Amino acid sequence: MTNFLQKYKSFIGQLNYILFLVTVALLPFPQLALRYAIVAWFATWVFEGRFLSKPMRQDWHKSIPFLMFGTWYLWKIISGLWAANIDDYGWQLERYLFFGLLVPVGIWGVNARYDWKQICKVLAIACVAAAALYTFTLFWVINANTFYSEIGNDSFVPLTFDFFEEKISYLKHRLFLCSTEMMGIMALLYVRRDIIEKFGKFKGWLLIAGAIIIMVALILATGSRASILSGIALIAVWMLYRLPIRHLRYKIALIVVAFGTALFVLSLHPRMQEFKYDQLLSIRDIDKEDNVRLNIWGLALEDPHDYSLYGLGAGQSTQYLQEKYAKAGLTNYIKRGYAAHNQYLAEWMEIGIPGLVFFILAWLSIPYFTQKRARKSAMMLFTLYALNMLTDCMWGMFDGIALWCVWMVLIRLQSDTQTDEQPSRDTQ
Repeated sequence: MTNFLQKYKSFIGQLNYILFLVTVALLPFPQLALRYAIVAWFATWVFEGRFLSKPMRQDWHKSIPFLMFGTWYLWKIISGLWAANIDDYGWQLERYLFFGLLVPVGIWGVNARYDWKQICKVLAIACVAAAALYTFTLFWVINANTFYSEIGNDSFVPLTFDFFEEKISYLKHRLFLCSTEMMGIMALLYVRRDIIEKFGKFKGWLLIAGAIIIMVALILATGSRASILSGIALIAVWMLYRLPIRHLRYKIALIVVAFGTALFVLSLHPRMQEFKYDQLLSIRDIDKEDNVRLNIWGLALEDPHDYSLYGLGAGQSTQYLQEKYAKAGLTNYIKRGYAAHNQYLAEWMEIGIPGLVFFILAWLSIPYFTQKRARKSAMMLFTLYALNMLTDCMWGMFDGIALWCVWMVLIRLQSDTQTDEQPSRDTQ
């Protein structure tokens, strides 16, 4: 009987790891199957019997970020006491459920089958495959004239940034797509030595460079300004860790120069030129049809006393903004149901200043309580998420939540990895 149970547990454990690999592979693709994969992954984690085992005491510090997000989710639940719309409140709690479910995963960890480098390889391959598939799809769309009536039988629509931006959004939200591609680049760099050992120095670097070019090209083609800028920030963080310069001030000076040069080059990007920089300090006077995010933020900040202390309650920010749109005559915003387009602002509106402060502390706890070998990865991914949350609600779609869940497990797994020969240099 004992042998049977051991075999059963072993099978469930193997299935759990396979489902995690499937979830990672689905990250850059449309979320149709992603939701089911990650739910099945957590279910097999529970069936494996993780609740029956005891976590090791020395691992408790690694679970603190999970506990922080779990407490933040608990505050979301409590905010239902003053939420006006119970339906929106329940809908958000259901969507955010994984913030609570991932707490025991952070405490108990995952089984010994999880291979950090294998997961990185799966993520990198999936990101390259997604980039190739989306590009091929867009070429096919143009040549076959099957996407929208404006592509006539005798016309050929050239590939432009606007075309990519519009069409790719129907397949995958470009912010989450670009964020996943950046994670794929980091994963590829992490396993670069394994690739070079397998294929040789020339072929290995050729494969690595080719894959990075494909992923970077897709990010640039989507025209996501937030993703482009966060990508520059990732490079700056990477340089801060990797540059063989002894004094920190020289590193920072070099990073500032590189950052400024990159911004100047990217200012030539068509999507960058569309932005009206001269209107940044005059939010109230912006034309109602321009700079959507600035209009939304300006309206949301008109009456901060409405939500500053305790907030409006979980899931209430969009309804609050809808009322603001109606008063301002922004009918298009009402039809599209625009959210806050800023995760920090949304949290402030929904759970008040105390909730926002705890939310920020939860994020800061990730690199702070991460082991040294994984701290570099945690800092880079923290930078990516923290910047993208400035211009969008990263958890407005399940893609963002799944990305966060996978990221948290990967960081915890990398902290647990004991097999890296040179952890301080290999981590990317």
